[in-house]
Amino acid sequence: MEEVASWSVKLGVPGGPAVATVVAILLLLLALMSVRQILGVLGSGRRAALIALRVLTLVIAGLLALQPQWVTERVENVEGRLSVLLDVSRSMSIRDGDTTRAERARHVIGRWREQGNVPFDLHGFGERLRPLEWDAIGSTGLARDDDTRIQRALEQVIDEQGEELGAVVLLSDGSDMAHGWLPEHAAKLGVRTHTISFASSRSITDEGIVRVNADPVAFLRQAAEVEVSVRSTRVAGEPLVVTLRHEGEVVAEATAELDENGEGKVVLPFTPAAIGRAVYTLSIPLSADDAVPENNERAFLVRVTRDKLRALLVCGAPSWDTRFLRAFLKSDPAIDLITFFILRTESDLTMAPAEELSLIPFPTDELFREHLDSFDIVIFQDFNYGPYQMARYLRRIHDYVQKGGAFAMVGGTKSFGAGGYDRTPLAQILPVKLAPGTHALVEGEFSPMIGPDASRHPLVELVPDATRNQEVWRDLAPLLGANRLTGLREDAVALLTHPTSVIDDGSPMPVLAVGAAGEGRVMALGVDTSWRWGITTAGLHGDASAYERFWDRALRWLARDPLLDPARIQTDRSHYGTGAEVRGHALLRDAAYAPITGAKLELLVLDASGEIFAQREVTTDGEGRAELEAQAPNEPGGYRLVVRDPLGGKVLAEEGFVVEAGGDELADPRARPEVLAELAAVTAGSHHREDAPPALDELDRTRARALGTALHAPFTSPWFFLLVTLAFATEWALRRAWGLR
Repeated sequence: MEEVASWSVKLGVPGGPAVATVVAILLLLLALMSVRQILGVLGSGRRAALIALRVLTLVIAGLLALQPQWVTERVENVEGRLSVLLDVSRSMSIRDGDTTRAERARHVIGRWREQGNVPFDLHGFGERLRPLEWDAIGSTGLARDDDTRIQRALEQVIDEQGEELGAVVLLSDGSDMAHGWLPEHAAKLGVRTHTISFASSRSITDEGIVRVNADPVAFLRQAAEVEVSVRSTRVAGEPLVVTLRHEGEVVAEATAELDENGEGKVVLPFTPAAIGRAVYTLSIPLSADDAVPENNERAFLVRVTRDKLRALLVCGAPSWDTRFLRAFLKSDPAIDLITFFILRTESDLTMAPAEELSLIPFPTDELFREHLDSFDIVIFQDFNYGPYQMARYLRRIHDYVQKGGAFAMVGGTKSFGAGGYDRTPLAQILPVKLAPGTHALVEGEFSPMIGPDASRHPLVELVPDATRNQEVWRDLAPLLGANRLTGLREDAVALLTHPTSVIDDGSPMPVLAVGAAGEGRVMALGVDTSWRWGITTAGLHGDASAYERFWDRALRWLARDPLLDPARIQTDRSHYGTGAEVRGHALLRDAAYAPITGAKLELLVLDASGEIFAQREVTTDGEGRAELEAQAPNEPGGYRLVVRDPLGGKVLAEEGFVVEAGGDELADPRARPEVLAELAAVTAGSHHREDAPPALDELDRTRARALGTALHAPFTSPWFFLLVTLAFATEWALRRAWGLR
């Protein structure tokens, strides 16, 4: 233990150097004026005495004005704990000699254990820091982390061990893609870091895919592109052929011309042919002497959607309600709208040929047999299916929804039970139970109320604040009449209810309800005057936006906009290495968007065919959140992380991810000893190569510990003020005695 002290000077008055400069200038001016006066005194002895007194007086006055203080800081250098950090990222698994980098690092640690003269703590780090047991680092699956984060590892070990830590010994290949942090932050860590780099002197031969840039979203049957960067270590590298595949079929190929650094870039086109998640793979030829074959293939995940939402609106007759809804749908450039107003049936008698008529019969067969699956949403608005020979097509709509489509029925005298739908397959998928036609309408003006526990649902959450949202709904113009709905189907949610009408069990009659039918979503709005939330409300309060906000959210919810899903999973990354840890968190809510609290659920890892690769139990907290951890499969490809209810097997949320043999960590296998050398230099540590590792007792593991500071302020003493007064009085007396003023 060695104790040292350091000194520093500071001013006891505010202002710092600026104040000191001003005082110095003033004192200099006073000194010049005094010297000019004193030069008129006869006799060199007298002049010297007066000048000396004047300089002394001014110096003492300056010290009194500035109040300089001396600060003494005492520290001691103490010997602290030694922490050994072993890089367990996938780049350490590269065989760039007779053995892998990880095996050579383990050999060094083994020698330190045999010497046994200095105890140390052992940690592994890649994406994060974790304790390691000696037996664990002998396993073949040690180096499997997808990333190398040296800064994060150092910060964590310093935070955990605090002042007890004396020094860190870091064993790594330096392959940290974020190594730009070193010059700016490493010196601030305050702990000496010794580094040992594992980089074989042998050059390795490798061709690899370095980067893949593709948009995570692509549009159905529209051309998209992926940009691919490749690299070769061969001095005279030949052009590399890059191949793009989807489900094993070649989609595109391009040749990358390499520059003098062995780097090249190509752009490959692809056109998604199906909605959903699509995994594309990229590959380059594999040579026999390639040291890292894992980076010759990469994959990327694309969510394929339509560029526009295709909606089919079928209306029974022109009305204010149909006019406003059609105008809203047409005004949105993201919606491709097909509308039919049914004004003529095939049985109508006409006195002219069909080609001369302005009104054509409703093309039921063409729409519902040939093109139904091309629509994202089907809306029936005050439409009576009977006169149009539609009964045989209602089963097709039922099946379309069960397979993932969306259907909404809007009220009127020809909707729900009033339109005879209570005896059709649509009654099986609608979220409400229907009254027979003779009792199908409720008369009178009313203002709907938000259903119990439904205030969080996006369809009725017009503003985020719950209290303000209730006020907004109260201020909307009242509606006129409603369809009688006699209850809710299983798992359906009543979002709006009637203030006075009730169903058989005494609960309020639903006015707006939503639910699921198979893989699809359904909505029932039992009124034909929702347009009053727009223009009529604007006349009352000047704000017509509630109508558009409601219908915008209704369409997005029906079309499964991910931003409106009640339950969501977010993973920490989209790509993982084989066998890596998949981590993320889930926000789980029920159909009414209430948190699913304290539930024991299943976390699954599934492949494209639904086969289970991993399974474990997770529990939600009081807000419906859960932390997720799973192990990625050892086979590259596309997978899904799924949370489901073990009772019934209902999937609550899912998220896709890709498993790669190489990934970013192995994209560039070159070691970077210069990164480790710089880290050691800025932290006052030492850097060593793997072929000359030091013994632990040769490494400085001392750390400075502050013992306290002492402040010395001699110029605040009253004796110093008395000294100033005495010097000034002496000069004044001599000046008077020698005839000066």
